Amino acid sequence: MSITTRPAIEKDAHTICNVLRRSIAECCIDDHHNDAALLEAWLRNKTPGNVAIWITSQSNFAVVAEAMGEVQGFGLMSHSGEIRMCYVLPEVRYTGVGKALLRAMENEAAGMEIDEMRLYSTGTGLSFYRRNGFQHNGEPQSFFGIMTYPCAKRISANTAVNAESTLATGLP
Repeated sequence: MSITTRPAIEKDAHTICNVLRRSIAECCIDDHHNDAALLEAWLRNKTPGNVAIWITSQSNFAVVAEAMGEVQGFGLMSHSGEIRMCYVLPEVRYTGVGKALLRAMENEAAGMEIDEMRLYSTGTGLSFYRRNGFQHNGEPQSFFGIMTYPCAKRISANTAVNAESTLATGLP
């Protein structure tokens, strides 16, 4: 599967919203335990209107990953280097889509001369971030009753991988 990344645009908002909501509901069951109240709290702000605001904000870098001509994942990073979202459709987990999003955000961070990326991972995402060089960076915290784990990764111009050249080979 050939994966490409590109900046998200406002007209992607509905599709991205679907990616976010499905990923959380279907992939993060170990985090929300199918608890309706927890899930509702987590999904409450995942609306097309909010997604459009996040995409167009001058303080964010928003990226989508596409495969087979369709948006398969979404990443959002603040200009301070905080990864706020990295979600993929359930059917494309473990295919390189998440890694492509992460590499695009790392490249952007390196280009902005950010030396450390930070994030709060769910339990579900923790192994993904560890495989991609992130390390624990503090005590776990609870948001909406969901445990999150602070992680960080040092970034330099040499650390970032050119996502386009990597993806052009079809490697995840």
